[in-house]
Amino acid sequence: MTAAGPIPSAGRSELDRLRQAVATYFPVYETRVGPQSVLFAVHVDRAGLAPKFEEMRRELAGLGYIPILRRQMGEEFIEVIRRPPLGPRHPWINVVLLGATVATTVFAGSMIWLTWVGHSVLTAGDVAYGALYFAAPLLAILGVHETAHFVVARRAHLDASIPYFIPIPPPYILGTFGAFVSIREPFPDRKTLFDVGVAGPLAGFALSIPITFVGLALSLHAPVVPANVCGPSILGQSYGNLIIGPSLIFLGISAFFPASLVSLSPLALAGWVGILITAINLVPAGSLDGGHVFRALAGDRARWVSYAAAAGLFGLGFFYIGWWLFAILVLFLGLRHPPPLNDTSRLDGKRLAVGALAVAILVGGFALVPLSTPAGSVSATAVPAEQITPPPGVAIAAYLNARVTNDDPVVHGYLYTFNVTNVSLSAGTELEGPALAAWEANASWTFLWPNGTRAGPFAGGSATVPAGDFLTLKSGAMVIETVEFTDRETAYSVGFAFAAHQLCASTGGSATTGLGNVTFS
Repeated sequence: MTAAGPIPSAGRSELDRLRQAVATYFPVYETRVGPQSVLFAVHVDRAGLAPKFEEMRRELAGLGYIPILRRQMGEEFIEVIRRPPLGPRHPWINVVLLGATVATTVFAGSMIWLTWVGHSVLTAGDVAYGALYFAAPLLAILGVHETAHFVVARRAHLDASIPYFIPIPPPYILGTFGAFVSIREPFPDRKTLFDVGVAGPLAGFALSIPITFVGLALSLHAPVVPANVCGPSILGQSYGNLIIGPSLIFLGISAFFPASLVSLSPLALAGWVGILITAINLVPAGSLDGGHVFRALAGDRARWVSYAAAAGLFGLGFFYIGWWLFAILVLFLGLRHPPPLNDTSRLDGKRLAVGALAVAILVGGFALVPLSTPAGSVSATAVPAEQITPPPGVAIAAYLNARVTNDDPVVHGYLYTFNVTNVSLSAGTELEGPALAAWEANASWTFLWPNGTRAGPFAGGSATVPAGDFLTLKSGAMVIETVEFTDRETAYSVGFAFAAHQLCASTGGSATTGLGNVTFS
């Protein structure tokens, strides 16, 4: 830490006061005066080191100084530097940021609620429910997290600010990047560093768990939303076509509920965010909460963990681009955590156990790909056609069949189309141009549903299932669709094709297949 100015030596009264303050707690046998600090060589009793150092730190803080305990060449030194002047805080900034974050998270919650219930127009009720079931619990998790940091820091007599919330407008769908507490002085020892660092994640995690349980219970009563209701889209970001990456902890909680849950309530989503934010904060890099915790656990060796964590984030960026942005932020904040003033005292067994819990939360709460868009993966395959006896007034007739499979991990709706690709009136001769168009004008298509009902007939060279009769398929589900094709004019052979079109697809969402030629005898 850089001193704010030199240590005055005129009259030596101030130097004597510093020596006396240090000697009260640690016997001083040598004094070295430097341009920016005073170095006292001291005898240290390890048994009572931590409480004595803390009492000395508070006394020197009252005089405007900061002590740093160092060990060099087998000797113990206490370096005293002048406490840098701290400017006034401006609480109105915290209030403005909180107000903005309330606005952005309420808007995000409104869009998420709108998607969950399948409404097409945003109402005051949607805004209220979005605030109640998403914004309020998410802000509560963040608030409890940062308040825990604040309370523990203030108990350690550290200059900690009230939380700064970070608002993020659309297209970022969650409305906030979290919050932080500013601590403007060095941590006195490893215990305090650990306690302040771990308090926030544990508190936020403790609130996230019951919120997730209640949210998943609410998800059991999710409204039935038709697959053709796509949800709102803001600045190209769809709120209704997203997949969340479940962490091990979230999967563990989900095991208490039926596997048929396919639509998470906004409250469950808030709990999922809380668990994920806790894990992200525990990443052992720089001045993140995890950086505090691992610096307290491993001392200066934690820098290697920090370097590895940053490298790991860059590697994970190949799976999810957001990790690259996070890694850049970590680099900007600095990878090497500054040491506490007393870096020699070790943590006790209880704190080591809590540290192991923090590691477990990091591993269990992390999601490799937190948010993703379905790939729009659908496949279509041909099923042999079946010639049938032509009804009165037509020359040829057949049942055409095609299989549709939803290869995405979520439910999708599909429209599909059958169409004529080629027509031959005799072997080796195909109709083209106006002749082909005239033949297709006499064609007729009737869609046959599994329940025995029919839709049609539809005339022309192709037919698309009516929009209201779209096909809904769960993940991995497949179905064979059948259409009755007839034409008033005869033909030697007719070629057909099939296409499936996914509703609400952000990417992909289409599949085509040829059904081959049907030869009519």
